[in-house]
Amino acid sequence: MEIGLEKRSGFDGQRRVIVPPRTVSSALRDQPLLQGLLAAGAGYFPKAAGHLRRRPQGAEEAILIYCIKGGGWCEIDRQLHTVRKGDLLIVPPTVPHTYGAHTTSPWTIHWAHALGTNVQHCLRELSATGKSPILPVGEDLQLALLFSEIVTGLERGFSFVNLLHASQTLGHLLALAIRHRHERTADVPDTAQKIGQSIVYMNEHMDEPLRVGALAELANLSAAHFAVIFKEQTGCSPRDYLYLLRVHRACQWLDESTLNVKEIASKLGYQDPFHFSRQFKAIQGMAPSEYRERRQNGRVKE
Repeated sequence: MEIGLEKRSGFDGQRRVIVPPRTVSSALRDQPLLQGLLAAGAGYFPKAAGHLRRRPQGAEEAILIYCIKGGGWCEIDRQLHTVRKGDLLIVPPTVPHTYGAHTTSPWTIHWAHALGTNVQHCLRELSATGKSPILPVGEDLQLALLFSEIVTGLERGFSFVNLLHASQTLGHLLALAIRHRHERTADVPDTAQKIGQSIVYMNEHMDEPLRVGALAELANLSAAHFAVIFKEQTGCSPRDYLYLLRVHRACQWLDESTLNVKEIASKLGYQDPFHFSRQFKAIQGMAPSEYRERRQNGRVKE
């Protein structure tokens, strides 16, 4: 998993349309049929290697990302969420976030940006929050086609008719996602909830030694069963997931603080800073000092 190197566009076969801000403002102000819901942008990124987007202040729009191949991740409220094939990632407006593609198996995604007075109502029905941003929907061809139709509508131009078509299609997409949420709510496996709780615990105690047995006991599962279920839901073992969490937090401190590598290693529970540096490089592809130098030298755009 690559964390920190930002690439916003430029993928072979991509589609990407962003409605100009002036057009968005005019539509929300003057067009009653668009005030409730407006598609402010949409796209398709195939095999988006290196894709990463960081928004420290959040975005004005709600962001919907449907992963149809590969995988990625999202960090919200200092919690790291794994995005797998068949997941719909929903980032609420104004929530600071970072998301990106896995390095070894980068995601292929459909995405759309939503504005309007009905957006918060839709997010409420989706139970989409910063702490729970992922809705597993599986392989849904209709959902993928609706994302594509939004892009096609916006590619035709930004006339009222084209914006209405794209926005009404977005409404259909959100209604389909809400149906997925309601159909799934009664059937969410208790074990899935317990794995989610264990990930929250790992986020809050990442400086402590990992005891898989203790996490399994909290989930009321055997250690072996816990490890299998954990990997099914996250794509990696509990120990590897903890390493990802630690490296992600280290990237934040390297970006935002003056802590040196030894201090960061200590805060993350490493007695040996060289061991920490080796793990960081294995996941990030570079040493912590090189990561900070590249950021400070402006070789990575924000």
